[in-house]
Amino acid sequence: MSLHHGFRALWPVIFFLPWLLLGSAYLGGWALTRLSSLARLPAIGTRYGVAFAAGRLRIVGLGLLIGLGLLLITASVALADPVPEAHAPCPVTAREEARRLGDSLFERGAYQSAGECYQTAGEYGLANRAFVKAVGPQSEVTASQLSEQRDQAKTMLRKVQLAFQSKH
Repeated sequence: MSLHHGFRALWPVIFFLPWLLLGSAYLGGWALTRLSSLARLPAIGTRYGVAFAAGRLRIVGLGLLIGLGLLLITASVALADPVPEAHAPCPVTAREEARRLGDSLFERGAYQSAGECYQTAGEYGLANRAFVKAVGPQSEVTASQLSEQRDQAKTMLRKVQLAFQSKH
């Protein structure tokens, strides 16, 4: 089993790396032109001089950019990070072991992990029950937070009403 479980987004590489390479090619061309003019050297390389060398550098940079882009598009090495521990699947694969581990996790209150182990064991009814119990505590916390927010909103509304009713 691999450590990676999916593909990572490639848009930062596809959109920013080409500009980095193209910018590097332009900087290299500028550096060649600047060096030649500062040193007052005769034309470098061919009879066309520094401008031709800078243009050739841009073409090579653009070729590298296209090649790298094609490589990144066709490569399947950009994989996502591993699954976090909280959402990791059941660590055992044998049905009996998964059932026993699911029972022990259920008794300890780790309902999400127990449900995943029950699924590995093929006990879908028990898995559903464990997943429903896992949602229960989260929904109670959410309900209490909503209640607190409702109370705060009522208090704020009452203060606004009192501010408009006061006679200054």
